[in-house]
Order: sequence, then C-alpha cells, then structure tokens
Amino acid sequence: MTPERLRARLAELYGLRVAEVEPVDRGADNTARLYRVTDADGRAFAVKSTAGGSPAGLVVPAALGARYAPQPRRTRGGELWADADGLRLSVVDWVDGATALESGMDRARWNAYGRLIAALHAVPVDGALRRWVPEETFDPRRWAALFDRVDAELEGRPRDAHGERLAQLWLAHRDALRAVRERTVRLGAELRKRTGLPLAVPCHADPHLGNLIVTSAGDVVLIDFDDAVLAPPERDLMFVLGGGVIAAASVTAEQQGWFAEGYGYHEPDPGLLAYYRGVRVLEDVAEPARLVLDPRSTPGERETGLGYVADVLSPLGLLGQAR
Repeated sequence: MTPERLRARLAELYGLRVAEVEPVDRGADNTARLYRVTDADGRAFAVKSTAGGSPAGLVVPAALGARYAPQPRRTRGGELWADADGLRLSVVDWVDGATALESGMDRARWNAYGRLIAALHAVPVDGALRRWVPEETFDPRRWAALFDRVDAELEGRPRDAHGERLAQLWLAHRDALRAVRERTVRLGAELRKRTGLPLAVPCHADPHLGNLIVTSAGDVVLIDFDDAVLAPPERDLMFVLGGGVIAAASVTAEQQGWFAEGYGYHEPDPGLLAYYRGVRVLEDVAEPARLVLDPRSTPGERETGLGYVADVLSPLGLLGQAR
C-alpha cells in the first residue's frame, strides 16, 4: 500500500486527517508494514497493514486497557481493525519512550512490570478474546522442522563468510541443540495428553524487555501483542524466571524477586517452563540462522541474525537454561 493510498484509506475508514506518514522498520513479520502516522492535530499513531496473523494483537490490548498497553483506535464503524485492499489495517496509539532494554530497570519498574503481567493474566477470557485469540496447542513441529532444515543445510555445504561463522557457532553446540529439540518435541506430546494443566490466561507470548516501553511519565507499557495466545502463565513468566531469554540482559535473582513483588505468588510448573524454553531456543536459533543462510538477505540482516544466534548460545543464553 503506497503512502498516498494509506492516507486515503485512513481518511475513509478511520476519519483521520493524515499530515505525515513515516515507514518504521520494526518486527519480523514479513507480511506486515508498519508506519508512524501523524494526524493534522499532531497526534501520532502506529499504523499497520498485514496479510498474516490474527487480530489477537488488537483484541488483547483493548481488553487490557490504556494503563498497560497502547490502545487500538476504532474505525468509523466501531471496529478494532478494517479490511483494506485485502489487508488488515489497524491504528494504535503511538507510545513515546525508550524500551526497558535501553533505559534500564530499577525496583519500581520491575514491580510495575510484574503488576502489568498480572493484570494481563487476570483479563477475563470471554467474548472477543474467546473468538479471536488462539489457544495453546503444545505443538512445536513448526520450529522443530525449521531447526531440522537449518541443521541439515549446515552439514558440509559451501558457505560465504557469514555462513561459515554461523556453522562454527552452530556445530559447536549441535549436540546440545539437538537434545533440546528432542526433549521439546517429547514434552509437547506429553503436555497435549496431560490433564490438570494450569488455567489458560491471556498471554503476550513475547514480553521481553525490548517490548516493554518506559514512558516519559515513568510508567511501563507493553507493545507488540501480535503473538498473543491463551496459555498457562508460564508462557509469559518464562521471560523472567531463570534469567529470561536475552543473555545480554539476563534477569538476576534479585530482579526476579522484584518482579514477583508486583506479580504475586505463583508456583511455576517445571514441565511448562522447560517446554516453553525449548520452543524459544528452536525459534531463536532457527529463524535468524535461516536469514543468515538466505542469499537474498542483506549483509546487515545476516550480521543481525548471527548476533541473535550467538546470544542464545552464549554462557548466559537461553540454551543453557533449556538444558
């Protein structure tokens, strides 16, 4: 959708008088385009057009409320999104502020983060959430299959410099990666048959500190709900417990305690945590590795992909937790 077409559709569907359209390079959704749009009154919005995913990323923050998440703007007809030229078009309040990764987290912010996730997990599952938000299936086959393709591709084929660096990283940890892959598939099968699982609640599914924004008022809000799912709380708590998922910003025991002060007591399920960590390892090594090996990727994209893989495999990385 061209900027001119976007302006016209926003005026038609949302009544927005657009003053400026600025493309934003954010996220890994190749089917989506994100823009920072400013209206004639100077208000800024995140405008997204996508052919993929589900509307869960709009339904869940709308139910959670403005205190904890930027809110979707409704169409002229009162809907959370619009169908425009075969795409799902959404308009969400733009949040100014640095991510928690950039600005850092003190005790008050960890408490606020815990309260935010607790509020999310307490949102009633009814109406729109039941209709639009997918439910956890404990099926890791998508990521296991991608892992297998990358693993096979790295077996002795000619490589460029980026591919060679990837192979050195991957092969040095191949046994551990394969062990995590096998255990994750096994755990998924066990969880699909298991009775008495914790109650499924609305989960963000990717609430790392890069998706937590510290606003100018000092509050914290969560963005990018595109992977929202109805799942046990461990789906989100995995991003804090045990050190989190980002080696460069590993969550200390003290910080986990500060988070718990805001979240409240919850006895984590070890099997669920192990499963979710395993899935995240497969995703966080296989997807960026695929990008490194793709001849259509730019050198910058390959370098970024290598960085993601190295983070997972580093001494404080998620592979160590998953093992």
